Amino acid sequence: MRKFLATIFCGLLLIVAGWTGPAQCGDETFKLTNHGRFSIMVKFFSQNRHWEWPGATQHWTLGDTAEHDFKLGCQDGEKICFGGSYTADDKTYWGVGFKGDKPCQGCCLTCSNGSHAWTLNDTSVSTCAHCNDGSCQCGFGTADSLCAAHRGNDPTIGCTQQP
Repeated sequence: MRKFLATIFCGLLLIVAGWTGPAQCGDETFKLTNHGRFSIMVKFFSQNRHWEWPGATQHWTLGDTAEHDFKLGCQDGEKICFGGSYTADDKTYWGVGFKGDKPCQGCCLTCSNGSHAWTLNDTSVSTCAHCNDGSCQCGFGTADSLCAAHRGNDPTIGCTQQP
C-alpha cells in the first residue's frame, strides 16, 4: 500500500511540476541541528524546478538543539539545497538563505535516497576545544573541526577562551 501511495504521489508531483518526461521518485534526508542563539526557520529548494519544501508560504522551525530529520520526496538526480534564517530578512542565514537566493558551498544534496547532516552554528559565537596535541583552539565551528589539524578533539579535558 505504501509503495502504491508513493507512486501516486510521484505521478502527481510530476504533473504539478510540469514535468513531461518519465522520472523516478526518491527521497533525500537532510539532518539539521540548531546550535544558534535563536530558533531557525528552514526551507528546502529544488535547483532543477520551481519547488520548495514544505511550501512557498511555509517553513519548519528548529527551536531546540536536537537533530531534526527532513525526509523530502524528490526526483532522482534532483539537486536540493537547504536554507535557513532567524527571520525572513535573511540578515543571518545558513545555506541558500530563507528565500533560497544566496550562494552556498556544501548545502545541497542530489536526490538519490541518501542523507547528510549539518550543524547550524551562530557565526557570532565562538567555541573552544582542547585538542589531542595539548593545544586549546578557539574559533567558529565545532570542536572536532577546530581540532582537525591538531590530532583531533579531546572532549574529556575542558578548555575556555581567555578574555
